[in-house]
Formats: sequence, C-alpha cells, structure tokens
Amino acid sequence: MKQENSHFSSENIEEALWQEKRKRISAVWIVPIVALIVGAWLIVSNINAKGPVIQITFQSAEGVKAGKTVIKYKDIEVGKVTNVAFNKDLSSVIVTAEMTKNMKPYLSEKSKFWIMKARVGLNQVEGLDTLLSGVYIVMDPEKGLQEKKEFEGLDTIPVISTDEKGTRYFLKAQDIGSIDLGSPIYYKRLNAGRVISYHLSKDSRSVEIEIFIKAPFDKLIYNNTRFWNASGITANIGADGVELHTESLTALLTGGLAFDNFITQQKEEKASKGHYFTLYQTQKEAKALHYNRELYFWVYFQSSVRGLSEGAPVEFRGVKIGEVVSFSLIGNADAAKFEIPILIKIEPERFMILPHKNKNSKKGVNESVLQKLIEKGFRAQLKSGNLLTGELYIDLDMYQNVPSATLVKKEGLYVLPAVPGTIESLKSDIQTLLDRLASVPFEEIGKELQMSIKDLRTSTIPKIDATIQSTDSMMKNAGTTIKVLQKNYLDSNAEINKKIIKLIEEMTKTSRSVKNLSDYLERHPDSLLKGK
Repeated sequence: MKQENSHFSSENIEEALWQEKRKRISAVWIVPIVALIVGAWLIVSNINAKGPVIQITFQSAEGVKAGKTVIKYKDIEVGKVTNVAFNKDLSSVIVTAEMTKNMKPYLSEKSKFWIMKARVGLNQVEGLDTLLSGVYIVMDPEKGLQEKKEFEGLDTIPVISTDEKGTRYFLKAQDIGSIDLGSPIYYKRLNAGRVISYHLSKDSRSVEIEIFIKAPFDKLIYNNTRFWNASGITANIGADGVELHTESLTALLTGGLAFDNFITQQKEEKASKGHYFTLYQTQKEAKALHYNRELYFWVYFQSSVRGLSEGAPVEFRGVKIGEVVSFSLIGNADAAKFEIPILIKIEPERFMILPHKNKNSKKGVNESVLQKLIEKGFRAQLKSGNLLTGELYIDLDMYQNVPSATLVKKEGLYVLPAVPGTIESLKSDIQTLLDRLASVPFEEIGKELQMSIKDLRTSTIPKIDATIQSTDSMMKNAGTTIKVLQKNYLDSNAEINKKIIKLIEEMTKTSRSVKNLSDYLERHPDSLLKGK
C-alpha cells in the first residue's frame, strides 16, 4: 500500500515538473518563433512577388543610371535598372534590370528594347518628356516561343509597335532616293503607312523597301496596286500651262511614297502579307500600262547618239511600242571602224499585226513576219524628240528607196536594220549645200555684175531717158488727138452723131418691116405662089 502511494506520488511529481517546464519554455520562445515565422513569410512573399532579372546590351547607354532609370511600356513602369556595366571587351554596355512579375510571359525572342531620348524631326517628335525626367528604356513586349533573359537593345526607334494593326509589304526599287526610315506613305494624300526598313537585294542590283500599311488602308492593297515615289515636286507642262503637284510638305522635304489602284489589264486580287511590288519613279510612270511580254532586239548606229538615254521611247509612227534598254560602243582598231549597238525592248501587246494576230500571243519573234517587214522597208532611225534639250528617241517606220537588208542575229537577238538619223541626214544635206555653194564662181559673177552696172550707167540709162522724153511727147500729141476726136465724134452736137442716129432709126424701121413680113408668111405661106 505504501509502495503504491509512493509510486503514485512520484509520477505526479514528474508530471507536475514537466508541466511547469513546458510553461517556462513557451513563455520564453514564443516571440522569437513568431518573428521567425513572419520573417520567413515575408521572405517567401518577397521572392514570389519579385520579377525576373534581365540584361539588355546597348552600344551606348547615355543617360541610363542604376537605381534611377526605369523601363516603360505605354508610359507605365514595368521595370527598373539595377546595374550598368561594360562587357568584357568594352565594346558595349550591359544594362541589368529587374522587371515586374506580370511581364514575365512577354520576355521572349520577339520583345524589343530601346532607349528613349528627345528626338525632333520632320517626320515625328518624340521623347520631349525626357528633357525633364531623364531618359528611360522603352519595352515593346510580344509573346514568343521561348523565354529569354538576354536582349540586344535597338539603336533606332522602331517605326511601328507590335500592337499596331496593319500589314507589311515589300517594294523593289532601282535606288532608295530620298526615302528614309519612317517616311510616310500616302493614299489620296491621306497618311496610310510608313517605311519600316530598306536593304540591298540578294543580287545587289536593286533595293528592297519594307513598308507598313496600317488598317484599314491595307484593305486597298491588291496585286495590281501601284506604288510610286512622291518626293519633291512633279511639274507637267500642257495646253493649260504649268501644273505643279506634291503629296505634302513632309514628302517634299523628307521624301515619301504614294499608292493607288489604277485600271489595268490584270485581274484584281487581294495582295497577301509580304507581297512584292515595283516602286515607280513618278505617278505618270505608275499609271501607264505595263505589259507582260517583252521582245529584245539590237539596232546598230554608226553616228553619234548624243542625247539618247536609257529608257528613251521606241516608237512606230508616233505610237510608243517599247524603250531603250542600254547601249555601248564597240570599235575595231584595224579597220578604224566604230559602231554603237543599242539594245531595245518592244512590248508586242501594245500592237497587233494582221493577219497574224493569233501568233502575237505566243512568246518569241515571228521571224517570217519580221522578214517581210524588213523587205518592205522596215527600218530604225534616230530622231530628235526635243529641239531644246536635244533628247533622242528611236523611230521605227517603213522607208522607200533604202538599201536592201536581211534578217540576221547577233548574240542570240535579231538585228533591226537602221537608216541614218534625222540629225545625220540634216548634216549631210547641209554639207551638200555648202559644197554646191563652194562651186559657184562668185568672183566672176561679181566682175560681170560690175561691168553690167557700168554699161547700164553709160549706155542704157541715157537711152531710157531719151525714150521717156519721146514717150512724153507722144502722150502730149495723143492728148490733142483725143480732144479732136471728142469734138468731132463724141460731142452730142457733132454731125457724125446725127447721121448715126438717123441710121439707127432707118435700121429699126427696116427690122420692123421684116418682122411683119415674116409673121404674114407664117400665117399665109401660099402667098409666095399666089401672091398677096
């Protein structure tokens, strides 16, 4: 019994001691434990709320400062620069920035970054707020296929943003002209888009210009839409005077493009994204008809072609059927002979030759038709298109009395026979005239003329004077004779006049009697036998 009580009291004492000890531990450690829990929660929350850290490489980071420069999208802060340092070879600057958490899905290979500074130009004015607040970095976010933490910063501001609606196309041009990044594109003088970029083509023979046509103007772009360079001023001289045309003052100063849909022979279809168009130099060139078929020929001239240029028209009786492509000079040192081969392009869809109209649609040259034309005098000739500027063009026509010619080929192309140009013919005619004038004996003619004048003064003129005096005397005598005639014959009281009047009266009576006799015989023809 005593043992049980002893055991019970011992357990009670141990439990009481443990309870007391537990109370002392919770009272002492409860505050640190709570602080530790709160701190851990704050650390976890801060880690979860913290955005991704990225690095942007720029060629220059002028005005960018760690802890101050921010990253913006649509003027809302989406990040902040934490560090600015050089790369290993000091060739560029690496900007480290901490982005907000909500921008993490947009840190892809398609996102772009650039430094916004104050820029004032003819096309646009940007970043004036940086004059007071300092520069900042602009982000153009776009979701892509993979997440990215390192980016190459842009040196220039993009012309369009990723959220701007529209369609991109390409233009092919011979040269860039006055076009620049951001140059406007007009449709009926409305700003319809901008130039995004430009670069040389793969063959380095032309320039490819990437353009952006914003909505809803991109709905007007078809496969036959024509683009042209709208820079500067276009002047047209016509019957109504001088007409000046420009798209806008901006296009006049900095360059610009324009487009329109003209009536063409092509089927109108909506152009797809990235479609390539030809960039024409002027609106007139863009509006002109363009054809799919082109035939090339050689024309050889011996005389000077000064005034002829590439693109000069090739005409047939005033109708343009092609143009000059190129020309060069070929010489033969042994024969001391030089000739100028001119490559011309003819568009057969511009005309029709009967009765071979069905063959005109086929590719290539109809050799039999061309041979017949040459046999009948088909020739090429250089003619002056403008007497003031001296511009030349090639005229094709049918000529009579020209040397015979046959159809030949050189370097795979047919050669059209030529006749001397109008300028050359004029020179030849002038030279012939000068040669004939040189053969005239002007000195002998001058001596004979002097002798004739001397003879005229000494002999002929005195005779003429005597003749004039004799004529004057005759005229005086004639005057006297006229007076006598007037007195004897023309005067009403003259005797001859009285006799003439009496004679006229007798003749009148006789005529009346003859008439009466004629009337009587007509009524009584038998009186000639029986008598009256």
